[in-house]
Amino acid sequence: MKRVLFVVLTATAAIVTAACSTPADIRFDKEVYVLEGFDAEGQIVATAVDADGTPIKDGVDMTFFCQKNDIVKVTNDGKLKAVASGEDEVEVEIVGTEIKKIAKVRVKIPGSIAVSHEKLRLWVGQVKKNVAAWVLSEKEAYIEGYLPDWTSDDPTIVSVKRIPDPTRGQYQRSYVEMVGLKSGDTTVNATYGNLMTSITVRVYSEDDEVDLSGQRKPKDGEAPAEPEEAE
Repeated sequence: MKRVLFVVLTATAAIVTAACSTPADIRFDKEVYVLEGFDAEGQIVATAVDADGTPIKDGVDMTFFCQKNDIVKVTNDGKLKAVASGEDEVEVEIVGTEIKKIAKVRVKIPGSIAVSHEKLRLWVGQVKKNVAAWVLSEKEAYIEGYLPDWTSDDPTIVSVKRIPDPTRGQYQRSYVEMVGLKSGDTTVNATYGNLMTSITVRVYSEDDEVDLSGQRKPKDGEAPAEPEEAE
């Protein structure tokens, strides 16, 4: 009887100890919460832990607060909604304690694609690799991690192939290798999602007649070309 009583008392003590665990910190399931696109939603998953780092699942209430609402909005239970591109912080506090922790939130809303060139001239056989594109937010700020793809409206005139950023700079961009294949005009497009920006490309062959400004002289029956700037 004493042995049974001891086991019951031990089990009861373990339950009481678990129920009385004291929160010491807050742990998030992500280092940064990233929301992508207008009205994108997310959820901060916050867990209270004791001094040993053991999660406390019951008996802990938390509040979520964002001082500003111009980047992200947060509800009392940690639900997030994107408002505008940028970075913000959400303060998470365990109710009835002084324990607080900051959750970082980053909002990315693509607004447009910027390109290094608007117009280009190539010779047949020429390879050009210094053309780049990058994504801007609706605030016209650079957005990291978004790299446009490349297409050619007429791949028989200009071929395109995406290549690694040769600059390895702080702001990574999408670079393209263009090769002039035959004489003619086409456009090369940088696209990301439903966004697109085009570059006008004119390719010359050796037998093309070019005027002093570098423009191709129209052939018989061909309309004169509009003046353009070389890049």
